[in-house]
Amino acid sequence: MKTPQLVDHFFRTEYGKAVSHLTSKFGASHLELAEDSVQEALIKAMQTWPYSQIPDNPTGWILRVARNKMIDQLRRDQKINKQEVPEGAEEMRADLSLESINDDMVRMMFACCHPSLSQEYQIILTLKILGGLSIREISSSLLKKEETVAKAYTRAKKKFKKDEIKLLLPPAHEIEKRLDMVLKIIYLLFNEGYKSAEGETLIRKELCEDAMRLNKVLIDSEICNTPSANALMALMHFHASRFEARTDSDGNVISLEDQDRSKWDSRLIDLGLNYLDAASAENELNEYLIQAAISAAHCRAATFEGTDWNNILSLYDLQLQLTPNPIVELNRVVALEKVHGPLLGLKEIERLEATQFFDEYYLFYAIKSEIQQRMGNNDEAIQSIKRAIELTKNEKEKLFLIKKLDRISR
Repeated sequence: MKTPQLVDHFFRTEYGKAVSHLTSKFGASHLELAEDSVQEALIKAMQTWPYSQIPDNPTGWILRVARNKMIDQLRRDQKINKQEVPEGAEEMRADLSLESINDDMVRMMFACCHPSLSQEYQIILTLKILGGLSIREISSSLLKKEETVAKAYTRAKKKFKKDEIKLLLPPAHEIEKRLDMVLKIIYLLFNEGYKSAEGETLIRKELCEDAMRLNKVLIDSEICNTPSANALMALMHFHASRFEARTDSDGNVISLEDQDRSKWDSRLIDLGLNYLDAASAENELNEYLIQAAISAAHCRAATFEGTDWNNILSLYDLQLQLTPNPIVELNRVVALEKVHGPLLGLKEIERLEATQFFDEYYLFYAIKSEIQQRMGNNDEAIQSIKRAIELTKNEKEKLFLIKKLDRISR
């Protein structure tokens, strides 16, 4: 791996760990300084590593450089004696173990989901700090404008500092209250890795692995081992099982219909089914359980044609009753068209279009184009897929849609 790509990899995988660790040691009031210090450490890595040997422990190198930058800045700001080390620095120097860093990340997740912060602030703060997502990626994930997300992130950091939120696990009763939001953020983090909103790759496995690892830490703790946590773990395993089949050797997108199912990871599917059983044991219905059941239906189908679309449509109907939202309605259209044909699918698409919710959402127009094509309306299908291409920020998705446009236009 070339040095710029290696540094980018560490930014994606280690940024949240480093910021959480530094903030845990120096306090929430220094969150912004921790972010700046980690970014400076990564810049220094990019400048020095190409001309010297890459450290045996790059993560430790980044953390130590970032820590030293924080100490230097705090000394300048506080005009403290050069021999004096801010509280927590020596402790951090002694413990850079994976277990310690993981614990810091979990504490940071629950801190970011503090009830004094709005839900919007909780999500944006956690995705930015722990996920290392850009403002554009977060805005795409939440279907919000970049400017809106950027302002919200700045305000969220100020409130985080002002309220002096502690990076400590809250009491048991408070953990239960915050767990739903923590799971939602893990889900959003996994989704961004599973299907990147922008850039030149479709899948960012490191984000998916981080999300699964964080969820495993929760499940391993008795109080967080809930049906929802197990259902989310099942869902992520089912999705992860298809990684190798979703792209070709050049990273180009392969549709579900055209995937080589022999490449699906049966071990991950079996693990997903185990988590699904655990999630179902208490007969507690939740949104992740329904989504996991939908994904399990795909995983169980030996062929695309053999998919139980009637079951999937019923599950989407159930999901709409439990958590009605436009994205679920759009996903349901695919199953609806498979069961009842393109005419009904097109009517539902047109109904959703009238809401104007999907005006800037590329996937809506990609689905609309598919249905229009099946109706024989090629001219309209071409216009819809052109709009999808225009809205797509991920280069691999864009190439996939361009190839579709070429086929329709012939």
